[in-house]
Amino acid sequence: MNPWISLSLIALTFGCKEQIQDSAAPADGPTLAPPDPDDGFQLAFSTTVEPYSEAWICGVYPAPYSTLSPVNWLEYEVTPGLHHTTIATPSLFGSVLEAGSYDCKELIDVTMGEDSDYIMAFGLGAGEPTGEIHLPDGVAANLPAGIDIIHEVHFVNPTDEPIEAYSYINAYTLPFEEVEEGIWGGQIRDETISIPPQSEATEWSRCVMNEDVEVHFLASHTHELGTNFTIRTFDGKEVGDVIFSNDDWHDPKITQYDPPLVVPAGTGFEWSCDFYNPTDAEVTYGDGASFEMCNLALVHTPQSLTAWCDVVETSDGVLWKP
Repeated sequence: MNPWISLSLIALTFGCKEQIQDSAAPADGPTLAPPDPDDGFQLAFSTTVEPYSEAWICGVYPAPYSTLSPVNWLEYEVTPGLHHTTIATPSLFGSVLEAGSYDCKELIDVTMGEDSDYIMAFGLGAGEPTGEIHLPDGVAANLPAGIDIIHEVHFVNPTDEPIEAYSYINAYTLPFEEVEEGIWGGQIRDETISIPPQSEATEWSRCVMNEDVEVHFLASHTHELGTNFTIRTFDGKEVGDVIFSNDDWHDPKITQYDPPLVVPAGTGFEWSCDFYNPTDAEVTYGDGASFEMCNLALVHTPQSLTAWCDVVETSDGVLWKP
């Protein structure tokens, strides 16, 4: 499964209000009105999460736009407490999935399979339920037409009442003549996490870019045992200054750098995750809320599909490959 975020961490743009929904939004649910069709699109998906349960649901539908869509900024509204929502596609070159609502794990592991791509266009972790994300003037996430959209929501309902988990995003496009540069990006992981019971643990990884890039956004992702996430510069030999720190696992703390970080080929980042496990069982890597993650996400220009941050050192000696 290819986790590289192709259109970018912040490039969620496709969709419109006619997209399929697992269930209708509740009366006291989202209030985000769709943009004017001349300005952009709205994507909306929701699913009912039963009491005392965890839902990881993916809506699959065809992209509703007919031409390449250069998106410059977005606004979103999600259920408060939503663990995360993402927009992805299994292919940049046409439709390969049937439309419908799927259990995400079954969709990714079984229906799509290990050799498929899972190309993310947008990711939002738990944090503020509303907000905006902007690319610089003249920069856009260029979204191809004719692709399948996978709209993911992950929510844990700890109450005794059903809760509607919703994800609404408005995406605003630029006129083609105003587009000067496209974006690309990626998510780099540590999938060999081991946190002993009743213990603290730290996992770190270092990666270097294979091409010259300018990084516009950085973000983090852990689950609830994460106590701190730190990103430092890495020149290929030595670790440098802290450029990102986040002690709230709920919030990916999507951080914009203006001016962008200039990252020549052969240099990159060290990211480290501090954990505390108060339980009596070891906690390892996984998608569910009872597992952990330590993922670095970045968005860069230029829009080079071959740009990649290659893991070269880790705390446990295991080098992650997508």
